Amino acid sequence: MAGIFTEEASCELCGASAQEEQVATGWDFEYNTTHEEFRFVRCLRCGLIYLKDRPVPEAMPLIYPPHYYSYSEAERQHGLVGTLRSALEKNKIKVYLKLAGRERTSVFDIGCGDGRLLDIMRRACPETWEFSGIEISEKAAARAGGKGYRVIHGDFETQDLSGLGECFDFALMHQVIEHTRSPRNTLRKACSLLRPGGVISIETPDTRSWDRKLFGKRYWGGYHIPRHFYLFDKGSLCSLLRQEGFEIISCRALLSPVFWIHSLHNWLREKKAKERIISFFHYQNALLLSAAALIDALQITLSGTSSNMQILARKVGTAG
Repeated sequence: MAGIFTEEASCELCGASAQEEQVATGWDFEYNTTHEEFRFVRCLRCGLIYLKDRPVPEAMPLIYPPHYYSYSEAERQHGLVGTLRSALEKNKIKVYLKLAGRERTSVFDIGCGDGRLLDIMRRACPETWEFSGIEISEKAAARAGGKGYRVIHGDFETQDLSGLGECFDFALMHQVIEHTRSPRNTLRKACSLLRPGGVISIETPDTRSWDRKLFGKRYWGGYHIPRHFYLFDKGSLCSLLRQEGFEIISCRALLSPVFWIHSLHNWLREKKAKERIISFFHYQNALLLSAAALIDALQITLSGTSSNMQILARKVGTAG
């Protein structure tokens, strides 16, 4: 198994001088691309959790294998799981429709994968809405583009998007910011794409969830080792958004049972359970999703948190 070269990361909120403590270690339990151990640390000043020794850019094709889930997500969204997930997404879209201030609303999906979310939005939104995106996987970008979306193949952090300045009313960044090398620069770039008054929707793991507290030293699914670089709670992410020119509209916990399943899968993988048992703990197992969803619903009711959060924020300025 090929070795992975790493680079040292620092706190995006406090800078390189921040004091830190180790909170977790682990290897790639999910995709088995490497057995190298990686360390997550927490900044003692602001609480931000980040992968201390993260893979260098040249290692990205290794840690994101061709069968990575988001590259062909739309093809697998069938049956009960797909129906329930689409229903949850449609509830979010109702909020977007209320926030839209223009008849011809433009949406830019950062990390659009094969266009699964854009598919749902196109079916639920007025015909006047326009949908675009960017995707790092060439095959996934081609799939999304084949559906009629304007999709750029490239890495959002490095791709030159200066020609798209202030073109969009909505930017979607769902399960993306935790993968970036600089969340601060990523938000700054997203802000530059939005019109004054434009809205960004961010979904990302929340480190204050019950499952992270239970599995947090090694197996928590939200670590997604070694692909998640920065992990936030509501306070730290809202603080960064405000620093980069946004005002917070709303912040809420989302029903997200997947990390419970991933956490158990990771534990079983390291304990060398039989493969048929490990494969049972799959994120599309309807029985497990139902059970974990009940736990997540209880968590949200009692604590107001879950392993996934959504923050809606508006670019400071007057909508044109």
